[in-house]
Amino acid sequence: MRQASTVKRTVAKPRTAKNRIETPLSQTTSSEEYLQKVQETAYHLYVARGCAHGYDVVDWLQAEQIVRGS
Repeated sequence: MRQASTVKRTVAKPRTAKNRIETPLSQTTSSEEYLQKVQETAYHLYVARGCAHGYDVVDWLQAEQIVRGS
């Protein structure tokens, strides 16, 4: 006879609007606001580079540093 195995499953807590990304600039910046700022900053870096392709990750990481104030 086979024994039934028990599998413990965990469920992640749902994200709510109360969840905030903490940044040095503002402790109340929402995830959406943070991403919007990073997107805009990364785009400005892309344009400042002369719209050269192939640097999207570099621009994104630099934009995150700028937005966080690092």
